[in-house]
Amino acid sequence: MKTLLGGLDRLMHLDEVVGSLALFALFVIALANALMRYFLNTPLAWAEEVLQLLLVWATFMGASALVRRNEHVLIDLFGERLPARLERWRERIFNVVMVMIAAGAMLYWGLKLLPFAAFRSTPMLQIPYFWVYLVIPLSAAMMLYHGARRLFTR
Repeated sequence: MKTLLGGLDRLMHLDEVVGSLALFALFVIALANALMRYFLNTPLAWAEEVLQLLLVWATFMGASALVRRNEHVLIDLFGERLPARLERWRERIFNVVMVMIAAGAMLYWGLKLLPFAAFRSTPMLQIPYFWVYLVIPLSAAMMLYHGARRLFTR
């Protein structure tokens, strides 16, 4: 069981790798487009579509990585006001469970969106929007895994 969870944990680190690569590619393409536009007066026609795709992937994969590291935005509304015996459940209830509820909604609606996205493509490169929106349920499933891991391993 530990071997399976260890392998799955290594696989779930792909969110950070994919998000970082998307962010790096976004930077390189935006820089190249700016240089081509202002110095050579010939902008990259396809850059805007690719930048949008990379921004969506970097955002959702980055959100999943932040959930895994527990570095996402937290609202500590009742932190100091809870009794000592309830303090240890505060993180689980207000942090992990709320993230899992949001990730569950993202997974549900992301899967509902995918069939409709298959019929549309980007105007220039004809990339099906399926590939743009695939990251929504993918990152939501990863967030649910990270939340369940945090909830049940402490």
